[in-house]
Amino acid sequence: MGRVSRKGRTPEARAFRAERVLDAGMALATRGGYEAVQMREVARIADVALSTLYRYYPSKDALISAAIMVQLEELRQDIIRRPPRQRTPEGRAAEVLNRAFRAMQYNRGWAHAALSAYHIPKPLGQQPEDASPLVETSDPTALTDLLALAAWGPSHRTTTAEYRVLHMLESLWNSSVIGWLNDQMTPEYVEERLKFAAKRLLAPEPEAGR
Repeated sequence: MGRVSRKGRTPEARAFRAERVLDAGMALATRGGYEAVQMREVARIADVALSTLYRYYPSKDALISAAIMVQLEELRQDIIRRPPRQRTPEGRAAEVLNRAFRAMQYNRGWAHAALSAYHIPKPLGQQPEDASPLVETSDPTALTDLLALAAWGPSHRTTTAEYRVLHMLESLWNSSVIGWLNDQMTPEYVEERLKFAAKRLLAPEPEAGR
């Protein structure tokens, strides 16, 4: 079998460069959080031209978002390989929220970069052209869909009401990670908070008359 070239314009070469760029961005984030991810430095570490880097990722936030998508896919594979062991949908969803949080604890710099890219408001008048409103439909790259997968399994058809609840849990997860980053919450408190919210929001409603 011939050796795959890592240079040039072949799909394999482009994929290799894209992976190298993401690795460089995550390495910089690990060292210093969001501010440390500078595109010129990413290009230097990844050994690609700055113009090439901008063709892959037009901004720092786009690069960080791509790295987040990679991590979400890894979480999806982890859920498939090691399904949550809790007996209830709310318990299984809470377990996934806490798995995602523990991954953030392993790399505080990356957690800072990821949460900053997604949750710092954009400057007024500089809303990105590709911005889209929140939709309550399936998106396999979203944390909400991973929660649905864990809670109800792959054959479940998630309702609009269920998506609203999952988006609420995702928002709580985001704010909890930010609280932890700002030393306002301990890891233990975050995990208990997420379990409590999942139980309250996802637990089935009691039957009428009971």
